[in-house]
Formats: sequence, C-alpha cells, structure tokens
Amino acid sequence: MLTWTKVSTTAAAAYALLGACGANAAIELKAGDWDLEFSGNVNAFATNASCEDPGPTTTVLAGLSCVDSDDDANIRTGLLPSWFGFAAKTRANDLDVGITIGFQPGVDSGQFTNGLDQALGLNTSNFRQVFLTIGDSWGTLKLGRDLGIFASEAILSDMTLLGVGAGASGGGGNTTLGRIGTGYVYADWKSQISYTSPKFGGFSFEVGLMDPFGLSTIVPAGAGSVSGTAESLDQANDSFGYEGEVQYAWEGRWPGKVWASFLSQKIDAAIGGFTANAFDVGAKIGFGGFEGVIYWYSGDGIGTTAYLFDAASITGQKRESEGGYVQLTYKLPGPGTKLGVSYGESKLDLASGEAPSALVEKNSSLIFGVYHPLNKYVHAVVEFTSTESEAHNGNTADEDSIAVGAILMF
Repeated sequence: MLTWTKVSTTAAAAYALLGACGANAAIELKAGDWDLEFSGNVNAFATNASCEDPGPTTTVLAGLSCVDSDDDANIRTGLLPSWFGFAAKTRANDLDVGITIGFQPGVDSGQFTNGLDQALGLNTSNFRQVFLTIGDSWGTLKLGRDLGIFASEAILSDMTLLGVGAGASGGGGNTTLGRIGTGYVYADWKSQISYTSPKFGGFSFEVGLMDPFGLSTIVPAGAGSVSGTAESLDQANDSFGYEGEVQYAWEGRWPGKVWASFLSQKIDAAIGGFTANAFDVGAKIGFGGFEGVIYWYSGDGIGTTAYLFDAASITGQKRESEGGYVQLTYKLPGPGTKLGVSYGESKLDLASGEAPSALVEKNSSLIFGVYHPLNKYVHAVVEFTSTESEAHNGNTADEDSIAVGAILMF
C-alpha cells in the first residue's frame, strides 16, 4: 500500500523536529471513497538585526549579512512558511492515488521601500505544492510541484525550520533563510516527475526528472555591466535536470539515518555551456535526549544560496562551491524544551581567470535556538543568529539578529 503523503514535506519534518508527530494530528475526514486530510501552521516572529555600518569595505555582492542600517526591525514569517494544506487519497483498480495542494501565505507585506512595509501593501503567497501520486507495492510516482530531491534532507533536518535563522533583516518576502546559503543550497520547489522506492529494510531511494532552472549571476565592478546587478546568460530551455537520493534509516536506542544525493543539469547559454553537477552526504543520529546532524555538499556550476545563483562568471565560466553544517540539539526531560546550536558555511570559488572582486566568497552563521512547547500545538521560539559574509577582495559584513515568536501546527 502507498504510504500516506503528507500535505507538507517541510511540515512533517517540523513535526519531527518538535518531537510532536503524534500530538499534532491533522484533521482527517472520509468522503465516499476518498480519505481527506487538512493540516497547516501559522508562525510569526519579531526580529531585530544589528547591521554593520555602511561603507565601501562592507560591500559583499550576494552576501547574506545586512549593511544598510544600524538596526533592522520586522515582524515576519520564519523559515517555514505559514501554510494551509489539503490532501486526498483513494484506491482504485489496484492503485493508490492521491493529490496534494499546499497554499503558503506570508505574514509580512510583499511591498516595501528601503526595507519598510508600505501602507496598502499585500502580503506574498505561493502554491509550493501541487502534485498527484500513483503507487502500489512497487513504489510511488509523483507528478507536479514539490520540494526538490537534492539537499532536501539538509533543510528538513535544519532546526531553524521551526524558527528564523539567517535572513532576518529586510522587509517583505515570504520566508527567512534559516541555514539556506550558510550550510546548504536551497532544494527549492520544482516541477518534477519522480519515483520513490518502497523501503527495503531501512534502505530507500528516490530519483526525479526536473524542470530546468535558469542561470543568473551578479556582475562585479569592471565586468562589463552595472556592478551588483543580476544578469541572465541567455540560457536555452532544452535540457531536463536530474536529481536523486539514497538513504538508510534505523530505529532503536540510537535512531538515525544516513543519506547521499546528487543533481545534474546541462546549461546551454549563448556565451557557452557546461553541466552543473553536485552531490552531498549527511547523517542524523539520536542518543538519549540529544540529536546530532552533520552535512556536507560540493557543487560544480550550481552557485550558492539558491540553485544556479552566481553559478558562473559573466563570460560563462562555471564556479565551484562547497559547504556544510553541524548541529546539536537536546530535549530537556519534563517540559520538553529543545535547546539547539549549529554552525555552517557556504563557499563560492571564482571561475577560471576571474579577477578578485566584491563577489561573495563565504557566508557563514552561528545559531542558538530555544524551542519550548506551550501546549501540544504551540511552541514558543527564541533564536540568536550571527552571520558573516566575506568577499573575494577582502570585504566583510556582519549581522547579529534575535528572533522571538511562536509557531502553531495542526
């Protein structure tokens, strides 16, 4: 039988991070032959970021640390978007079939000037998950839009999925960054046709054909365009992307899992072409009230922070990148308060023959978090994040932020 597909993959991970899967059951209904499920969350955080004073030595193109003011205050959604999700499943002609539709609205206004929300501004929204599933004992086919496969375990294991992490500064937008860009490249939400195997003991795998993504790059000063602008490299849309993952999970006194995933997509741009490739490895192990995560990735022409962002120079030469993070959480006995600390970084090398510039070389962050259950539905969250951005020409920028808020899940 096909395993029930959760309305939100990230929501299921958030339940697991909270250690509250059983307590936060979705609303389930029966309608004729169909089993229906509704679930969702709303989260909101007051954030205050202390930014480095503006100046020529703080300019880091594609850096994740703010430099526009001394302080930046917002009330906004965290890394996990608020969402309302619907899923339906049934069985017909010896096949399990289902659909999932997830709607993710933001808390903050989507219209802003100089980091400030505007009157009459509308908040942002997104339908990140719209897919159907077909399966049986041989596995599951998924057709539609859902979380990408490569680097998905990195974000689903990130403790800041319950909070804010990096990217707290600046108004507008649907979510913050968590550890995206300071430990892993965003898996993103991709149109796909993918297959997930049944479990063979603790072993399983997933492979997918992905809608190709576009390539863009920030142009440093003196590279033939306006410094700091994002330029398209006139890429052809003629090649699918390919992603896959294998993992092994186990239960017992020391539960955990190990995984590895890959990504590949041919880039055919007007100024030249290459193939973007990446792979990663990770492990998550629990022991007592502790849980540790270690993750590492390496990419060739995949960019940093977001897939294919700054993946190549303006002349079409690909850049190499790598990064990872380590994380340790501890759940206190009794109240169930979870304490966490993590450190991660993402590096971007210059392309062959590319001169040093203000383009980011490394984004890193150190994060401390406290996640306390007020009841079985609501968790209060406090996080402190220190982010540093370094450019290839030696420029640096720093940001310290604190976030206080709550997340309610059902």
